[in-house]
Amino acid sequence: MRGEAGEHIASNPPYGYIKDPENKKKWIVDEEAAKVVRRIFDLCIAGKGPMQIAKILTADRVLTVTAYNARQKGWSMPDNLYQWCAKSVAGILERPEYTGCTVNFKTYTKSLKFKKRMENPKENQRVFEDTQPAIIERGQWERVQVLRANKRRPTKTGKTSIFSGLVYCADCGAKLYYCTCNTYKDDSQDHFVCSNYKSNTGSCKIHYIREVTLYRRVLECIQGTLTYVRLFRDDFTQEMLAQDEASRKAELAQKRKALSGAQKRMEDLDKIIQRLYEDSVLGKLSDLRFQKLSAQYEAEQAEIQQLAASLEREIENEARQIADVGRFLQLADRYSDLQELDAATVNELIEKIVIHSPEKIGGKKHVTIEVYFTYVGKIRIPLAKPELLTEKPA
Repeated sequence: MRGEAGEHIASNPPYGYIKDPENKKKWIVDEEAAKVVRRIFDLCIAGKGPMQIAKILTADRVLTVTAYNARQKGWSMPDNLYQWCAKSVAGILERPEYTGCTVNFKTYTKSLKFKKRMENPKENQRVFEDTQPAIIERGQWERVQVLRANKRRPTKTGKTSIFSGLVYCADCGAKLYYCTCNTYKDDSQDHFVCSNYKSNTGSCKIHYIREVTLYRRVLECIQGTLTYVRLFRDDFTQEMLAQDEASRKAELAQKRKALSGAQKRMEDLDKIIQRLYEDSVLGKLSDLRFQKLSAQYEAEQAEIQQLAASLEREIENEARQIADVGRFLQLADRYSDLQELDAATVNELIEKIVIHSPEKIGGKKHVTIEVYFTYVGKIRIPLAKPELLTEKPA
């Protein structure tokens, strides 16, 4: 009942929060720990993985979660006060509670006799928004989840690129791998190539671009786009809201159609099960056959119920959504004088970069790139505006 009412059912708040002394059911921000949480998320946005973040916190002698809690509660301190581990950092990065929500029913037990806690599917969990002050802004948390899903591993040479994990093939949709070699005296030959190309033996045509070229073109694209957004702020906002409304209506229509189909199938299954029961009572169906068929239909019914519940939640969420142009405008203001790119800037501004296959124009090969920005996707600048195109030939 407490969980369904949106109350916290966890015994202790996550690191970064404490119980409100005036109301034990509420959480308030523990600012000292919250600073560490914010730093962890900032480091992830800057391109650091959990292991790298753990090493940074350990080197800076930041108290671990266990040590910090022990100090706060007056318990005996652990032996390793500052030895952070990647698992602990990853756990912090994955917790949605830092956006100010409560997530109940994350785990369950099969029975009172079976004590082991099992992970509950996402569709069976309950999320309640704005139950405590947020430590991490929702947009930043969502961006971190995307970055964590696209893990970036260093090449054999130990080099990494600020664009790794963000570059995709326009034809097959696969990622472009970052390739480098220690034999080169400089980085001018480091490049990205489609993972499905495999030296012309794979399933896709070559999609190749040098990193220095990609860097230059992406920087030009971002600078031009942000200039346009600042100069024509109202026009940009209206255009993006109109685009989002159109796509949202199409998605809602598709999901409503799927939900209607699921509900229709549920009604059909109820009738089928009722008919089976009647045939069993009248002796037209053996008990064994009835049990087998009814179990089969009931299992299908349970799956459809879960699907319908999930679709209903998605429809509710999407019906409330509007294009988050405001977040992008804040980024545009923050990077108003952008002169160079680093991992943190790229991760905050760019959702993905799409590379097209080369085409010959005037006897020379040209590659078109498309930059998709966080929150708003691809920005199309009207030709009547200043020449600040988001698509650049490389």
